[in-house]
Amino acid sequence: MPETRIAFADSNWLFALYYETRASEQVRKWAAKGPSTLIVSGPVLAECRCNFWRAGDRALALEADLIARRFVDCGYVFEDLVTASEAWFRRFASRCNIGTIDVLHIQAAKRFGCRWFLSFDSASGCRAIAAAVGLKVFPELNDQDRDIAGRFAR
Repeated sequence: MPETRIAFADSNWLFALYYETRASEQVRKWAAKGPSTLIVSGPVLAECRCNFWRAGDRALALEADLIARRFVDCGYVFEDLVTASEAWFRRFASRCNIGTIDVLHIQAAKRFGCRWFLSFDSASGCRAIAAAVGLKVFPELNDQDRDIAGRFAR
């Protein structure tokens, strides 16, 4: 039996899980690879709650799945993630378009001990940073991610 993958799901991943988007096929490919435990954080859930209400009625489904423990909350509070991310803000913010909340997602994944980071966010550098700090990224890094990651080596 395959080993369960411990993976942090960012808000765009959850959006593609609950709403049919161009990225939803990648979510299904991930699921087909075997069992996984999906980790979320307070900042991810806050983004989802806002975006889900904007997009339609799936916010209630997300809330039901949280109650049913379909996802594991990493348990880190916002302030602790900010404090832990200070060095990353300095290291990465000037080299890409990463947002504060995206850095907190990556920090939560690392602190929890996730091996995987599930995201479709290439434009901000989120996936490139996740790889740079040692997380495996799904889907695999694309050319845009690799271009941004190259900026971190300088």
